[in-house]
Amino acid sequence: MQRFLIVLCLAASAQAAADQKTNALADFSGSLERLAATVAPAVVQVQVSAWCASDSANPENAAFLTSCRVVGSGVIVDPSGYIITNEHVVRNARRIRVMLTPKSDHSGDGLAPVGKPEVLDAVVVGANREPIGKRPVLDAAVVGANRATDIALLKIEASGLSTIPVHQIGRAPHQGQVVLAVGSPEGLDNTMTIGIVSAVGRQPHPDFPMLYIQTDAAINSGNSGGPLLNVQGELIGINTFMLSESGHNQGLGFAVPAAVVRYVYEQLRTHGFVRYSLVGVQVQTVTPALAQGLGLSRGYGVMISDVLPGSPAEASGLRPRDIITSVDGASISALPYYAAMMYLHDPAVPVAVTALRGDQTLQFQVPALAVDDQDYRDTSIDPQGSLIPALGIFGKTVNYTLARQIGLRSNTGIYVVATSAGNEDSGTGLAPGDVIASLNGMPILSMQELRGALGELTGGKPAVVQIERRGRFLYIERELEQRPPESGTDRGRG
Repeated sequence: MQRFLIVLCLAASAQAAADQKTNALADFSGSLERLAATVAPAVVQVQVSAWCASDSANPENAAFLTSCRVVGSGVIVDPSGYIITNEHVVRNARRIRVMLTPKSDHSGDGLAPVGKPEVLDAVVVGANREPIGKRPVLDAAVVGANRATDIALLKIEASGLSTIPVHQIGRAPHQGQVVLAVGSPEGLDNTMTIGIVSAVGRQPHPDFPMLYIQTDAAINSGNSGGPLLNVQGELIGINTFMLSESGHNQGLGFAVPAAVVRYVYEQLRTHGFVRYSLVGVQVQTVTPALAQGLGLSRGYGVMISDVLPGSPAEASGLRPRDIITSVDGASISALPYYAAMMYLHDPAVPVAVTALRGDQTLQFQVPALAVDDQDYRDTSIDPQGSLIPALGIFGKTVNYTLARQIGLRSNTGIYVVATSAGNEDSGTGLAPGDVIASLNGMPILSMQELRGALGELTGGKPAVVQIERRGRFLYIERELEQRPPESGTDRGRG
């Protein structure tokens, strides 16, 4: 009898444990349902009509502009209609529209017509009440964008919207944490996927100045710009890209950390651009092989690879091969930390730099140059204002920001963004990435000057164009077809 009672007690304990596990799973499932109902109305689908550059198969590998449609995601961060998305989603946009997600209580009441089979209730419970054709679709304007962090801020004319506030950031993400991604993968709006934080502080390439959150939550094309959330519904990142050989999810998704998103959001909303500091150096990651080959005193960290002539860094005494160990008192062990400190530095005061030169530790006070990244690398395309028909190119006037961020030797000239379709036989030999420095020996400083110089060429007169290509200068000699003067088409956009 005693043995029987023991067996009954063990069976009861096992059943209680099983019931407890079942209840825990049910509680977890219920919390996710409630979270989905809460956050879904704050996530939007971003629909973009844009100019896209497609690679050509010709020997110059030129890019031709074509009209295209892009679908991404966004998160409403302010009830008055401010929306965060990715910069690459809205790049070269002609029109941006945002489709809102209606609120849903997931109750299922009134969703199925009376008298229909019960299976219909099961199908439609939790579905959006409004079909896609009846959902609000509003035009959006770009408040500002920053290509370095791949963050853009949009504004729609609306009020009282559901939000996921960017200021309510949860604690720093950690490996193994359960997370949720919300967005429009492959255009399927209001899609939620679940996974974990696979890694934090992930750097895709040693010389890429950004750190990302890596997650295995399913992220596909169309998720870009959507939120990565913790189980409390707090924003921990903005989904940005995936690594995939097939072009579809392989469990390698990456998100911009919320702390970076918050800083960029505040800058874009306040100024319309991100303001940061430059001192005139190029830096790169120190590797063991690099350290051994150059005889550096340390096999890791951030090394100055180039000091720009006439820059504050040169005047302060910084040299190539100096290893930066701290900026403004913060230890610098990797390139993203250096980039972050330069972003956060107040340009009104000098940058305090500590560097290793051989076995010496040196201190520098380097004046900072304030840079307004208001044209986010200035490689957006305005097909009307940037077209030069005589050369068959779309161009942009080079400025200091563009030159430094793309790594050009010159601070002036015309940057070739793309070549125009139908001009592949123009014979100019120009390719995207080239910089036009002069025409027939005359320096070219603006789009207006280039148009004026081309307009003065008489029929049959050769055009000798000096260009910078991959860091080297060369001349291209071509005889251009006589065209009418183009000076009236600049519209002040050079």
